[in-house]
Amino acid sequence: MNRTIAYSAAALLTAAALAGCTERKLSERPDDGPLIVNLVWPEETEAEGRAITGTDLYLYASDGTLYKHIECGTERHEERVPADTYIILAVNADCSNAACDEEGDCDECCMRAEDDTDNKGALLHVDKVYCTGTDSVIVKRGNIPTEVTLYPQNVVKYLHFNLDPGYISRIAGMEVRMSGAVPSVYLMDGEDTGDPVRDIMATATEQADGTYEADMSVFGWRGENILTATLTYDDGTQEDTETVDISDELGGLPDEGGEIDVTLTLPDGGEIELTVTVTPWQEGTGSGDVI
Repeated sequence: MNRTIAYSAAALLTAAALAGCTERKLSERPDDGPLIVNLVWPEETEAEGRAITGTDLYLYASDGTLYKHIECGTERHEERVPADTYIILAVNADCSNAACDEEGDCDECCMRAEDDTDNKGALLHVDKVYCTGTDSVIVKRGNIPTEVTLYPQNVVKYLHFNLDPGYISRIAGMEVRMSGAVPSVYLMDGEDTGDPVRDIMATATEQADGTYEADMSVFGWRGENILTATLTYDDGTQEDTETVDISDELGGLPDEGGEIDVTLTLPDGGEIELTVTVTPWQEGTGSGDVI
């Protein structure tokens, strides 16, 4: 009898100890979990002058608020974060003439072109902007990592202008202006935010054959795309061409780009033959894969 009581007491003590141990392990279980973010950039970023030097990651909690802005490298970032379902946005840190805006709201976070302070109402030329985003990234409590791979994509479009002034002489300089430039795009998908369009300007450089060339780089175009050129002559006087609307032609170009031929007319009847070449840009909005 005494032996049976002793065994029963020992069993109860063992069960109590195991229960206490289990309870202690559950209570000590971390409230966070590991998150790994891999980054895969387009092949073009391997070219000289296009290399990415850093990344800005924006982590948003399930309620849509910004949990953390992370500055990291270009290949992989790992850290522990509170267990939650996240939205993650990514953009390269070395964009040209563009900056992140509205980062406190995942639905409004965008890349915005900087103002051209030398030309009222105009934007600077943006370049080297690669962004993307993904949602429903679930991080669980414990030590099993959640791994996501992001594929940022180029969101800049390029226009090349070739201007042939023909017989027009005494030209000391030339500038091209276009309206309808998109000022901002969402980080998540690179889509136009719908903010009011702006103008953009480019200085044309004379070539050996007497033609002039200029380049523009923008997030896109919308509405009326009005072109005009300003000629500066040797004596310092200036003359503007008549305006030309190329919105229909731009809108009709295929995804791989193409050429538009137009004629710019001066008030005295002089003509400048203009070819606008929209170079192919990498199509796609970027993406993310969760492992």
